[in-house]
Amino acid sequence: MWYDNVSLTTDYNYVCSRIRLARNFDNALFPNKLSDSEAKKLIDNTLNELSNISTDLGINTNANILDRVSEIERMSMYDRKILNLTLAKKKTPTGIILNDSEDISIVINGDDHIRLQTFSVGISLYYLSEKANRIDDYINGHFDYAFNDKYGYLTTYPTNIGTGMRAAVILHLPASTQSKGFSKLVSGVGRFGVSVRGLHGEGKENFGALFEISNPKTLGISEKEIIDTITKVANQLNTNERKLRESFLIEKRLEKQDEAYKSFGVLKYARKLSLKDALSFISSLMMGSADGLIKLTNQNKLYSLMIGSQASNLLKMTGRPLNEDEIDEIRAEYIRENIGELQ
Repeated sequence: MWYDNVSLTTDYNYVCSRIRLARNFDNALFPNKLSDSEAKKLIDNTLNELSNISTDLGINTNANILDRVSEIERMSMYDRKILNLTLAKKKTPTGIILNDSEDISIVINGDDHIRLQTFSVGISLYYLSEKANRIDDYINGHFDYAFNDKYGYLTTYPTNIGTGMRAAVILHLPASTQSKGFSKLVSGVGRFGVSVRGLHGEGKENFGALFEISNPKTLGISEKEIIDTITKVANQLNTNERKLRESFLIEKRLEKQDEAYKSFGVLKYARKLSLKDALSFISSLMMGSADGLIKLTNQNKLYSLMIGSQASNLLKMTGRPLNEDEIDEIRAEYIRENIGELQ
């Protein structure tokens, strides 16, 4: 999968990038206005029209109808960033085209008729934009989009009108979260018209120190401006993190190395782990590995451990219902088996 190869260093804290496009067909009602029979017809027609996409674009894909997919699998797709929570819980007819490495997905009749998403490791928004636009042009060659000369692409939610593009970069910022000025820095970048939010946790907590930088609006701004702004803010946050990490390596090297080794020890030998503890210790290990304080055989798979540790993925893996204690036990076992060894 695409997320099995995330490589971080002291200087480079970019986990992954995403481009998402929202589109609607010109000759059909929005998904929330369609009856189930109309939705099924639209999905069947779309899947039929796009049935040669693998051959024509050279990407191996599989098509499916989400209401035929189990609830556990749909929640697993949410935790693997393929679906948002609304789509994972959606009961009305929805289709999906997904490629083998899961870095390309096309949701049909979700929030909009088309929700096209591309992922990659690192920071690569322009590359992803080119890939998404190529697929978008292919779909548009089969269907006319709802488009207005003044407002741009017409979407179900007003916040997506315009380019219909959502760009995002996820960074690992463990040192920044320990800094007193981080909240002020996050508030400050808001003036650029971007959103910075933690990926995991409740309230002000953010387990795993992962942050997503994205654009909250798509109207009145070009795709290039969106990407340039997200990239600028991501680079600013990365620079701040790099400076703090360099300071830690000078002033607190042994302390940070000790944290990394202790985190490895817990993850390697624990028999029960809550999600909060798992993400927190993996984050500490990611930091230590990126800074060269600890060397692991599977250091590029630490981010995929965060994804695999989510309850839905553990339930999918075991194929049976689990209570909370059993999930914590299976999580610890999963991490022990996949964390690798010290080099």
